[in-house]
Amino acid sequence: MEVENVFGMRLLAARKQAGLSQDDLVRLLDRKISKTAIARYERGIMEPRPEYVQLLANALKQSMDYFYRPMTTSITRVEFRKNAMGVKRENMIREKIAAFTERYIILENLLGVQTTFEKPLKNNLVKDMEDVEQLAEHLHVEWDLGFKPLGPIMSFLEEKGIKVLELEAEDKFQGFSATVQKDIPFIILRKEDTVERRRFTALHELGHIVLNFHEDLAENQIEKLCSAFAGAVLLPRRTYNLKIGAQRTDFSKRELSIIKDRYGISASAFIMRSVNLGVLPKFRMIALLNYTRKDKLEKHIGTNQFTDHPDRFDQLISMAISEGRISLTKAAELAQIDLDTLMQNYVNK
Repeated sequence: MEVENVFGMRLLAARKQAGLSQDDLVRLLDRKISKTAIARYERGIMEPRPEYVQLLANALKQSMDYFYRPMTTSITRVEFRKNAMGVKRENMIREKIAAFTERYIILENLLGVQTTFEKPLKNNLVKDMEDVEQLAEHLHVEWDLGFKPLGPIMSFLEEKGIKVLELEAEDKFQGFSATVQKDIPFIILRKEDTVERRRFTALHELGHIVLNFHEDLAENQIEKLCSAFAGAVLLPRRTYNLKIGAQRTDFSKRELSIIKDRYGISASAFIMRSVNLGVLPKFRMIALLNYTRKDKLEKHIGTNQFTDHPDRFDQLISMAISEGRISLTKAAELAQIDLDTLMQNYVNK
């Protein structure tokens, strides 16, 4: 990227991150800046006057400094689900990932707490379900997860060097994984999903990151294997056989509630896990799934008290404030919130 066009690249990134076309931005600015001018700014043909930079910053909810910082992050891989969203939505999410990563790295460098992802399960090759079962158990051993119910998954993934981002998104949005700057893996989740769904999706995407699939496998087969991997990590075969039983014919509503609460797995995902293991007859699967799907959020099953959110970025913001490494204004900019919200969430608590 040419140094003289930093402003243009930043403007383009901020506009895409906001999900705006040039026409949308013109309307947001009450036509105080023309579409032609915006196009010229983005292409580096023209520099805006300071008062116009302020207008753009206000409209796009960025600081003026943002537009003059060199671009430091690039996305090298994105595993979007097929037909999951339109191009405009994909571009917006790409820019959100890049912007979040940039803010994350600024904090890590400032505090000297960088994490490096070391890919587990070296030289694995997945061809079928049995490979997935074995690799899930190997992961438990390699990452010292034990074989008891898994606690918070998000913070653990972050400790391993995987960035986890939750986005507000429409119902059809599915999680996906990405790689930033060639070596920083990212998992993106839908914020509104249930905690059990987000845990499952995070581990599904972990499958995309750490598993190597045989070249003969079709895309839909890979998706099924990643889902099987998620279920196997949440509830490994040896744990299942010991705690639930290697041969079952049915599960009561009460037992589904207990299992959901204990393992942080949705009842629907547990039923599919049981079928994958050959424990539950398929004819019972249909009846049980009909029960679980009375409410897609499964509010009628379990206490729904399980919690699991990524929290490392928030912790870094708090640490930077506590240690006096950044001003409150800078902290608010990095957290992408206003100063009053920062005071309420990070300072006065």
